[in-house]
Amino acid sequence: MILKRLSIYSYKEEKVLNEYKFNEVGVNIILGEKKDEVDEANGVGKTTMVECLSFLLGREIDAYYRNNKILLNKEILIILEVDLNGVGCFLARYFNNPDKGYILYGNDINYDLNTWEIYEDKEYKIKIQEKILGKDINDITFASIREYIIRDEQNGFIKNSLGIAHRDATTQYKILAFLCNLPYNAETEIKKITKKITKLKEEQRILSASIGKSVSELKSEKAKYVKQVEKIEKDIESININKQYNFKATDYSKNKEELNKIQSKIFKLLHIKKQYQQNIENLKKKVEDIKLLNDIEPFYKQLIGWFPEKIAYNYKQIKEFYDFMVENRGNYFEEKIKSIDAELTKLNEIKLNIQKQLEEGYKILKNSNLLEDINSIISDRENLNTKIAEINIQLNNHERLKNLTNEINTLKSEKLLLIQKKTDEFYSYKQHILKLEDIFQTLTELAYDTAGVFNVEFDNDVNDRKNSTTGRVKIECTLPDDRSHGINYMKINMFDLTWFLASLENKEGHNITFLIHDGSYSKPNPSVKAKILKYVDERIKQIGKGQYFVTLNKNELLKQDLDFFDKNGNIVAKLERTKDDKKRFFGFKLYE
Repeated sequence: MILKRLSIYSYKEEKVLNEYKFNEVGVNIILGEKKDEVDEANGVGKTTMVECLSFLLGREIDAYYRNNKILLNKEILIILEVDLNGVGCFLARYFNNPDKGYILYGNDINYDLNTWEIYEDKEYKIKIQEKILGKDINDITFASIREYIIRDEQNGFIKNSLGIAHRDATTQYKILAFLCNLPYNAETEIKKITKKITKLKEEQRILSASIGKSVSELKSEKAKYVKQVEKIEKDIESININKQYNFKATDYSKNKEELNKIQSKIFKLLHIKKQYQQNIENLKKKVEDIKLLNDIEPFYKQLIGWFPEKIAYNYKQIKEFYDFMVENRGNYFEEKIKSIDAELTKLNEIKLNIQKQLEEGYKILKNSNLLEDINSIISDRENLNTKIAEINIQLNNHERLKNLTNEINTLKSEKLLLIQKKTDEFYSYKQHILKLEDIFQTLTELAYDTAGVFNVEFDNDVNDRKNSTTGRVKIECTLPDDRSHGINYMKINMFDLTWFLASLENKEGHNITFLIHDGSYSKPNPSVKAKILKYVDERIKQIGKGQYFVTLNKNELLKQDLDFFDKNGNIVAKLERTKDDKKRFFGFKLYE
């Protein structure tokens, strides 16, 4: 995508208030000027211009602009003309309707938004992503990398970090690797397997705690109870209800069989419920025991002085286990009990209905003890069936433990193979990494006459720790004395320019052809800025594609360098305070 022109249109005034044409190849300087020495170059709209570009490229419109009465009163539409591989296109955002994005294809502009394609904010972001990254990249979003491509001084230039403040480390390194056209998904893919292993291990630990007897002991008990049940079944069958009381044997047999099945299910569920309740009780007791550890924390702190690593690690393990048990397992068992209670309610209703049908047939037994005898026998059988059900659960737990071990071993093997595959893939990028190092060192030598370090490593350490970084592509850049704000800012600028220039020369990988830095040149030495900007402009033009946007104040460059950039056509916007405010970005002030 080539950014060609940015326009500000007012529906109220029915005209274009300001327009900025960009260099389609090379450096674009957004300059803040002063009308005299005592004037202030800040506040003229440099950052506002960059923010508007960001809005047009999918970022949500900030509340400051949504609620700005002057913008709303003037009914401002911002329009970005772009080139999509030779196809003309216009992108627009309307501050009076900030949750919509507008796209118009072709080379001719019109301001009737009803003729444009209109998208909700989320849909608009997807469209922008497709136009910048293409449809083939679906495992990383343009929204996640936009802050790295459009960096601002406030959030994008953090000391001792190439990333953005307050972002997840895994995502940060993934994005940096993506921008550098290096393998970027290894850590994410490996973490998926690690999470599966961790989940299975937790299940394994809980099952192991609930199993008492061995498999052989359980099978022996089950065989004994099965024989007792068979004997009771024969006793029940020997009672000829039909001959003694002229019952319909088929109805009785059918109801009896159905009742037995329902009762068996009820007993099984009651047992499972009892087991879950016992698990909760055990959990509560363990939690209380673990809580007591907090009372001996001072003792732990004393022990740490003697055995710092093991004691601190064990204490951390206990705390993590406590957190896990409180937040997850208790809720898990409670939900299971609720589910069982709901099923028991349904089964008891069915059981009651069947018992009523049986009682209708047994009215003639009012003066007999036969029904009581039968019920007593059935009760004995059901008690035995409950014990068998309990044993079956224990046997199933043993079997599940075996399966868990197999699943864990399979996943570990899968993980090892994946790590090896990703390691091999990483080392296949050796020449590309050398190219990145070369570009970075060229920039650092040009700026500071010293070789900076651009280091890329792949973490292939095999472990199952929750916070493991296995698969991470670690990118680090260092300059002598980069504790200085100016040098630190320049280090990040040069890192961005390294991946940017390398990607422009690389025919494979992503197709990002623009980079924007807002305020990042406010602290580096003026002569250093000019050297870098001249070099980048020359190299981009040699490559034949790419746009680098920077915001600068007039006094941040030496006069001869400012004159050079002006003559060379690099200054695409000159923003300053004037009486009519027309040279501000919007062509008017955003405040009274």
